[in-house]
Amino acid sequence: MSLRKRIIMNAGSNWVGMLVAGVVGLVLFRTIRHNLGASFGVWALLSTGLRYPVILERAFSLSTNRFVAFYRDNTEQMNRFVSASFGMLMGLAFLTVAAAVLLSFFVSDIFTAITSEAAREAQITCILVGVTLALRIVGATFGGAMRGYQYHTRSNAVAITANLLRLALTVGILALWKSMIAVQLASAMAAAVSLLLMFSVARKSIEGFKIAISKVRKDTIREIIHHTGHATARSGSMVFMFSTLVLVVGKVGSAEDVEVYAIASMIPSFIRGLLAGTQNVFLPVITGLNATGQSERVKAVIKKGTHISSALACALLILLFVFAREVLGIWFKEAVPPETVLVMRVLIISVVSRGFFGIWFPSLVGIGHLRKLTIAAITTAISAVIIELILLQGFVSVPMAPSIALVVVLWGYTGFWLPLHGLRKLGISPYEYFKDSLSGPLAASLVSIAALWLLNMILPGENIHWALMLTLSIVVVMVSFTAISLRKETADLIVAVRKKYESKKEHRI
Repeated sequence: MSLRKRIIMNAGSNWVGMLVAGVVGLVLFRTIRHNLGASFGVWALLSTGLRYPVILERAFSLSTNRFVAFYRDNTEQMNRFVSASFGMLMGLAFLTVAAAVLLSFFVSDIFTAITSEAAREAQITCILVGVTLALRIVGATFGGAMRGYQYHTRSNAVAITANLLRLALTVGILALWKSMIAVQLASAMAAAVSLLLMFSVARKSIEGFKIAISKVRKDTIREIIHHTGHATARSGSMVFMFSTLVLVVGKVGSAEDVEVYAIASMIPSFIRGLLAGTQNVFLPVITGLNATGQSERVKAVIKKGTHISSALACALLILLFVFAREVLGIWFKEAVPPETVLVMRVLIISVVSRGFFGIWFPSLVGIGHLRKLTIAAITTAISAVIIELILLQGFVSVPMAPSIALVVVLWGYTGFWLPLHGLRKLGISPYEYFKDSLSGPLAASLVSIAALWLLNMILPGENIHWALMLTLSIVVVMVSFTAISLRKETADLIVAVRKKYESKKEHRI
């Protein structure tokens, strides 16, 4: 399979995995909110705000991804890096559980959103959050190894299975026990199954793959610490930023404020993850090309990645912005609070920059430009928290403060500094980059917005059910982007899927 088709196939696989995760998340979000009632805000605070250990999960997963891609032709060296990553993550997982147990004794005293009635449940839930995160941390080694070998379809198959299992367990346990403890217990059980499946699939997929901690060398540990240190600082800064923004809401606001922000941020967060799943496909590709000195192909891949990512992001975010009220109506039987709709639309604006220029994250990491990227990420995270604290001094409502902070810092970092830094490092002309990567998606966006405006003029929304308007709008937007910006990519994806289906059919025969 050609490099271009492999990228499209892996990106498509990531999208399927993220779409399944998104649908499961939507169903679970509504189910959990319906069953927990007043406890929902507390569960959202704990499960979202206490995600700091995910910093290490992402960092080691990215490092393992890069080293496996770099040493995929040297099985012994690859296994040394994988074994070192696994050993270090096992220790970090133990510390995560210990920290969660310690925090559980003080969690109800720290957050005003946790009332005395919910204190006991919150304590046990806090411990289960730690266990869930510890299991995810350990599994990061195997998921990163498969993605480094570009086995995204197999990695995503495991993730899809785990998400569906989490859905079934949550619904089943909540039917018997309506408690935030039950919700988090289901997540921990699904994470354990995911860990076992990911290890089993990695062993069968990667030839010669094995864990041998006794054979790890000191130079291997030093090298992985060096790269993981940068990855921890980068991805950790983002996790710190998102988690701290939520914790500040829980610290100064009520459980209702946490609920408003949690509901409004769920769809934008899902889109951010969807974009990351598409853009991170390019990390092992660019790492491999850079290792063999193919600088011109690196530039071509980055431009194509920007083109695909920005087109998909614009199509999704236009629809979400227009139908924010209707999307949020999935969770509300009554009228959707205007503030929740406004917060969601502000958060959607913050995601747009990631859609346009998020490809530069994995690209610069794959090339090896780490230091300035790390400093910029840390600066962004600290700035977001400072801006939120300033806005909370009576300037805006509690849920709106983190939303505005995200728009400011993410557009400054991802929308301006990141692409300018990347273009300068690789010697790409800004005009050439705009013409090859951004002109098509921007033109398709303008056509889509104009077409939606005409559709609304011809078919006034108040006379037609919103679901029909949403369906028609999806058709209009997808036709616009497919015709203007994604003709070749759509054709390549169809051909790749067809060939894969035909090869499996021949193999069965």
